[in-house]
Amino acid sequence: MKNDGQMRLLPHVVSPYGLAMASYAFFLFSCLIPPSVYSHYMHEPDLMFLDPTTILFYTLCVASFILGVWFIGWLFPTTFVERTFITRIPPLLFLLAPLVVGIVTMTIVNVYLIQHFPAILLNLLNQQGSDTKDALIYDNDTSGRIVFVPIMLMGITWWAFWRGGNALLSGWRKLLVRCVVFFALLSVIIYSILIVFRAITIVAVCGLAILYLLRKTTRPNASAGSVFRIGGVIIVIIPLLFASFSFLRGTNNWDDQISSLVGYSAASYNRLAAVVNGGLRYPFAGRGLYLSSVITHTRLLPLSGIVNPPDGLDMWGSEFTAVSLAGLNGGIIWSGAFGYIFSDIGWFSLPFIFGYGLLYAFVWRELKRGRIIGVLLYPCFGACILLWLGPNYLLDQPTEILLLTTFILAGYERILLNPYESNCQTG
Repeated sequence: MKNDGQMRLLPHVVSPYGLAMASYAFFLFSCLIPPSVYSHYMHEPDLMFLDPTTILFYTLCVASFILGVWFIGWLFPTTFVERTFITRIPPLLFLLAPLVVGIVTMTIVNVYLIQHFPAILLNLLNQQGSDTKDALIYDNDTSGRIVFVPIMLMGITWWAFWRGGNALLSGWRKLLVRCVVFFALLSVIIYSILIVFRAITIVAVCGLAILYLLRKTTRPNASAGSVFRIGGVIIVIIPLLFASFSFLRGTNNWDDQISSLVGYSAASYNRLAAVVNGGLRYPFAGRGLYLSSVITHTRLLPLSGIVNPPDGLDMWGSEFTAVSLAGLNGGIIWSGAFGYIFSDIGWFSLPFIFGYGLLYAFVWRELKRGRIIGVLLYPCFGACILLWLGPNYLLDQPTEILLLTTFILAGYERILLNPYESNCQTG
């Protein structure tokens, strides 16, 4: 009986429920940081410490999200399905072709970056990566075009990893696919290092980790011990990646590394406390601009003339001034995904986040059924839950590009795959 219960619970470790609980646990931990410790590193008052309004709002947000996920699961229950398929070309070629095209294209982009920004390597060697990042931010035309490539390769990497498990490869073929998946991920990481932008690497690694853990937890011989050991390794890797990027930006000593880590994590909830208590208001709040950057700044849909959004840099820059005027450290602006949503629609955030839960439940269901939209979107969605402490990533640019990648790979599969054969696993 104990093993049966364990087998039912393990797949939920990386489900929307499990990831939401992990994010909620970190929020509660942040609200318990002693004010003296927090203020020492962040040089600002600790507004979130046991603040009832902040804790109530965040708790209701998580509850609304979970309710949305549960509602779809209740309406449309499903089981995990292990899909095998027959390809019209050798399975190895089927998996490697998109990966190789993506890696070659990513390499061309990385070479282009080095040629277009000659100081990029020198800045990295001198720990002046922030200069490179600032140059790319203001060269929006270049950064907007090339960002399609790493995000598309990120999606291809997730697809190849998951479909590699469906292909029933063994021996050197299985090893070769894993090696090429690793090199694809490495290509994305190299791009992130060149532009000193950690978000793409963190989403790529978290997404792959989510798929890997889901594979582990749905196997008949899965054990809680091995799953949590792997989870522990991942928990260590993410802060190390963060610290590495901070080092490239010029953060050398231990105190500054701690300040940077807290500034991009727990400090978001301090700004959330300021937002929900009325102490912080972003100049462009209340216009729906923080609900989705896909709608306000999309490059694929002709919506800018309808929405008439402000310049992205103006909007971003205004947040630094707003945070300073609120009496907080003006160098850190994030108020977390829920904080940005609240700044636009206040307590109506709760039904909006319930809608998030509905969307997550659909994508989670598609992944459980082995369908391509779930395979490409859920790793990103899952990473977004873990990044609730950052901007409102879910309806941000990566989702738009991953949807495009989904359509491309769905067409690829339609041409080269015969109908699926399904084998139901766990509930």
